[in-house]
Amino acid sequence: MENIKDTIMSQYAHSPTILALIDGINEVIDPQYFIDDFYEKVYRLSSAEGFGLDIWADKVGVSRFAKTADPNAKTFGFQPDYQPFNTYPFSDGGAFASYRLTDADLRKLIIIKAASNILYATAWNINKFLLMVFDGRKAYYDIIGHMSAEYVFEFALTPFDRLIVYTLKMLPMPSGVGISYKEIDVDRTFGFNGSELSNFNNGVFYSG
Repeated sequence: MENIKDTIMSQYAHSPTILALIDGINEVIDPQYFIDDFYEKVYRLSSAEGFGLDIWADKVGVSRFAKTADPNAKTFGFQPDYQPFNTYPFSDGGAFASYRLTDADLRKLIIIKAASNILYATAWNINKFLLMVFDGRKAYYDIIGHMSAEYVFEFALTPFDRLIVYTLKMLPMPSGVGISYKEIDVDRTFGFNGSELSNFNNGVFYSG
């Protein structure tokens, strides 16, 4: 309650004990603190956390627990991104376990799902959507024929990207249009001057 001292009867207005009790009770039951916390941690998506984000996720139809491998897990593989023999185990993938998304990843997933739910799926709108989803990286929707199109990614998809694209299938699929996907890791693909690809001894041929 605001200005609580204005509500105290005059004969008690100078009693330090009564005033202290009233201030203490007011601090405990004052709904203003709850309202502020509710707005910051639940209602406002940009600052929501934990339980608040779980509510948002349920409303748009996504889950904090994703069928994907832990992106931070250290597993066996080859250079430059994985670990050598006798050091770490093989990845168990995401088919048999769920990974709990962080608040930051879940917030992004909620925004992506909410946007995809209302997107008018024209090529222009989809490409604008891709700029938001992939933070300006080179991803685009390309019409390649009659009622057929493909999503092209000129970078290596991260585990979170792959969750969005392949597991949850959150990229728009216009009705009746056949969709394919193409990943081209430009930084590791061989090409020639002016193509923004890598030169001899630095990139491999594109496998198609």
